[in-house]
Amino acid sequence: MPEPVPIAQPDSPGHLAVQAPPDIVAFAERVHQAFLESLQSKLTVAIGADTRASFIRTEQSSLARYLTEEGPGMHSVALSLEPLAGCVLLRFSSELLFTVLDILLASPAAAFGPRGESLTEIEFHVLRGFFRVFSDVLKETWRCSPPVALTLAPESAEESLPAYGDSHSLAMKSTLEIAGATGDFTVVVPAFLARLSATFSGLRPDGATAADASPVTTTTRIAEALGSAKVDMEAVLSNLTIRIGDLVELAPGQILLGEKAADSTFECLVNKRSQFRGELVSAGERYGFQLAHAGGDDRETDSTSER
Repeated sequence: MPEPVPIAQPDSPGHLAVQAPPDIVAFAERVHQAFLESLQSKLTVAIGADTRASFIRTEQSSLARYLTEEGPGMHSVALSLEPLAGCVLLRFSSELLFTVLDILLASPAAAFGPRGESLTEIEFHVLRGFFRVFSDVLKETWRCSPPVALTLAPESAEESLPAYGDSHSLAMKSTLEIAGATGDFTVVVPAFLARLSATFSGLRPDGATAADASPVTTTTRIAEALGSAKVDMEAVLSNLTIRIGDLVELAPGQILLGEKAADSTFECLVNKRSQFRGELVSAGERYGFQLAHAGGDDRETDSTSER
């Protein structure tokens, strides 16, 4: 893996004094590298032209800076983070988008001439498939819980400013070479998305992730999270039914007959649901429940648990 690139410190009023921790930045760059590897292969198939992607650097600033920055020839596309409140911003250079347009429209070489810096609505519509590849790969690589949409936002990037402009963001700048032509693009993600994804991915204090060790499944994470929770356990020999009239007339000394034989095993209920079978045993001054069968499994165990 390439050496981490130092974080650029932009001289901008929108630059934040509070910085994301180095481990979160390193995690975001690791995800972005995986994003670039997947992106270049899928774009090659989608547009039918050889594609190469390269990472440049990461900057930290407020999302407002990238939503309002009047860079020449830059075009922004917002992706929704529903159900979370926020957005991911994609910024493309005009050179890159016009190169993709020429390929998608199969424009003849004679048509390649000086271009303006603005795109028409029709040209943006033609590029929706190109943008969708970015959103699909982002969703594939930026896994977090709960899952986020990462689809083209109904509102424009500028309309996202009032709602999300204060978000502390990581802007990962890259280049994309398509059919010999090179252009720049930037993926701007909220820092909270990086922290959430890092937590869900099992980022350790040393910056390593679960991927560096043995894979950890979602089920395992849930089991670890619930490990300290408590549940009620009951040992039940037999469930009885009785008429209300007989119940009212019950008196001390009466015997209620169960449906099971005297030597039947008890059922162990966990939160009112049958999970084990076994028998009650003496455990000093207390009684215990010796497990004989787990659920529908007939394999015997030697475990004895005190209630």
